[in-house]
Amino acid sequence: MEILEYNDVDPLKVMYLTQLALDFALTPEMVARIRQSDPRPFPFLAIYAVENDIVLGQVGVFRLPMISTEGREDVGGIWAVSTHPEYAGRGVASRLLEEAHTRMRETGLRFSTLGTNRYRVAYNLYRQHGYQETNVWAIALAPWETVHQPTRLRAQPLGTDGYDFVDKIYMDIAQDYLGFAWRYIPFARLRRVVNSSDIWILRENNRVIGYALTSSDQTMLTISNLVLQRNIDIAEATAAVAAELKSEYVQVKLSRPSEITSLRNAGYRVTHPTWDAFMVKPLVPEVTFEDAQERFGIGTDRFLISWLDTT
Repeated sequence: MEILEYNDVDPLKVMYLTQLALDFALTPEMVARIRQSDPRPFPFLAIYAVENDIVLGQVGVFRLPMISTEGREDVGGIWAVSTHPEYAGRGVASRLLEEAHTRMRETGLRFSTLGTNRYRVAYNLYRQHGYQETNVWAIALAPWETVHQPTRLRAQPLGTDGYDFVDKIYMDIAQDYLGFAWRYIPFARLRRVVNSSDIWILRENNRVIGYALTSSDQTMLTISNLVLQRNIDIAEATAAVAAELKSEYVQVKLSRPSEITSLRNAGYRVTHPTWDAFMVKPLVPEVTFEDAQERFGIGTDRFLISWLDTT
């Protein structure tokens, strides 16, 4: 089994592998867009296990910017882990993970992170390789009648202000947080995967206090990310969005203890933790999982995380 980088393998074989294993196609065109617009991937983008000219598996490697109690600190990010189904059980993913961790260490990174689901087979593999669950994610669900309440806040569509305006809001608010509180601007993934029509700006009088990323139909309004100033009640912010996007039910993805408490007190049914997993692995013996929790505020109200920033 040989370990090669993206530039050294057939990109169409990579596309076939990812479509087969992940149900999404990492096409050459997508790779070109990522490399052109997103500075977070390592220069080699991903590593591959190859045998007899067959691409057996893939592990992508990111360098993710974070903020710790001591300032800026980048961490590793594992993404798009995939194994060809015909070669499962041969240690392909394990070999690639070990290589990815080695390359992270060589660049001075002290922690690696990844996002997954606890019900996936790969979850136990990650645990075997030293990743630990942080249990930060929660889901709140309520009927519209519970969500709707008088609020001093109002939600407005992004309109012509554009993605640059969202970037500015994020960076202004993130100054009060740890974790994923720093982004390369312009933030490429926001533009790549979120439609501008799904972004709602939250205001208190004329003052911008945050934004929401949404999807909705008549049955369900889903708020997948709320970025709010720390003194803003999430129940009020959700009510403001729900007033504009009326659905029978509202679901909110959240991560901070005060948000969980707020929505529980407002009558939401809150599940914590969910199947979603954000996992952390120390890469060097000088640090521990507990060090990561303390440095980045993981599990506290100061920890800022979204599905856009993780891998």
